[in-house]
Amino acid sequence: MKNIFLSILVMNSLAFCHPHYFLDSKLEIKEDSIRNIWKFDRLNSRILMFEFDRNRNNKFEENEKKEFIKTHFKKLKSNNYNIFLADEEGEYLIKPENSNIVFENKKVQIIFDINHKLLKETTICLIDEKIYMAYRLEELKSSFNTEIQKSEYDYCVGVYK
Repeated sequence: MKNIFLSILVMNSLAFCHPHYFLDSKLEIKEDSIRNIWKFDRLNSRILMFEFDRNRNNKFEENEKKEFIKTHFKKLKSNNYNIFLADEEGEYLIKPENSNIVFENKKVQIIFDINHKLLKETTICLIDEKIYMAYRLEELKSSFNTEIQKSEYDYCVGVYK
């Protein structure tokens, strides 16, 4: 009986798992870098602005950007920033460059680059295994050939010449 109750409890909690943040994502794939632009939905953007825009001027000052990146972005490092980047050589660790936070059109955006030379067929996926963040591919810019697979919460892009 205890096992049945425990099973029902676990299954019930899994049924209520859903993303906490919904992000529209843009990728710009170049030969030597990948630019990521993640836009939070309007509701979470308002909450984030309330939390981090201390002087209420609807923009992020340098100290507010640093605090935001430390609080919400650097924590993603343990899951490789929710990015799977691989080619036939193997999987790569993500090291974001030029990270920036902006508030534009009533949405908070995280913008960052990944320095990576695209020499071989490459796969780029945005996926959060814990389903706290859902990524929707809004726009893809690339001079390479691409194939896209999407789901409700994540996506993968195959890139080849």
